[in-house]
Amino acid sequence: MRYIKFPHLPSRKVTHVLIDKRAYNKTVYMLEDLKIEAIFCEKSKDVYNAISSHPDIFYFHYENDLIFAAPNSPKKTTNELCKLGFNIIFGERNISKKYPEDIGYNLARIGNYVFHNFKFTDRIILKYIERDNLKKIHVNQGYSKCSILIINERAIITSDKKIYKKALENNIDALLIVPGFIKLEGLNYGFIGGCGGLIDKDVLIFNGDISKHPDYSKIKEFLKKYKIECLCAEGFELSDIGSIIPLCQE
Repeated sequence: MRYIKFPHLPSRKVTHVLIDKRAYNKTVYMLEDLKIEAIFCEKSKDVYNAISSHPDIFYFHYENDLIFAAPNSPKKTTNELCKLGFNIIFGERNISKKYPEDIGYNLARIGNYVFHNFKFTDRIILKYIERDNLKKIHVNQGYSKCSILIINERAIITSDKKIYKKALENNIDALLIVPGFIKLEGLNYGFIGGCGGLIDKDVLIFNGDISKHPDYSKIKEFLKKYKIECLCAEGFELSDIGSIIPLCQE
């Protein structure tokens, strides 16, 4: 078992993922069949129900064995990450119900680029980003990771027009899809980045049936362009679960 060097970008078959405990059973069974262990993000009462067990709200995998966690991240989940040998660094800010007090850890790191609304990034994370001279790409969308599905270090899918524009400006290929058509309990809709994640260098898994999305043909072609195989929980509504975060690989 090895830690994944860059968040969301495994270089080989994944062995462990961090995932919402409310993910579809079918998604979890698919992971189990692939011999991938799911570390479940437990529910927190500190945020509203829709995102109460979303891993990308409470945790930011920075690189290798380093994960930043909100001080009030679910204890059971944090303990499970520690058992895997992760170095957990707690940030300064607790996560709470009112926006933007729930976005401090919802960054999207893509190789050496980091997308976020940096007005609200946890200050400890920000220090590491600046120390390591990563390129900050400021966007107004605070739920940056939720909004970005990472395909590889030079390609993303998003429904956010400004993220799309900023990606292209920084030579990151991007597919812009229509917003909506993604379930997020209690809210109008969720985001594409929260629906899935890579479980191998060239295998992407979705929590729900991506073929039912109105832009599926565009998504399929974009994934084909980068030779990405797509797995999904067929027959289930596409659902935002705060990303499927690959942690370790073979």
